[in-house]
Amino acid sequence: MAIKPISGDYFIDADKDKARQKARKKYPDLSTCMFCINETGACGTI
Repeated sequence: MAIKPISGDYFIDADKDKARQKARKKYPDLSTCMFCINETGACGTI
């Protein structure tokens, strides 16, 4: 899961590189935060 911190937009894919590509396509010049989602859907505390 890639999260754009300021807008709260997020991009989810089973492949982290694909999630990153989706985020970069919409926001090519901005950084994102990457998190892994476990089997319960939780990604920990942000």
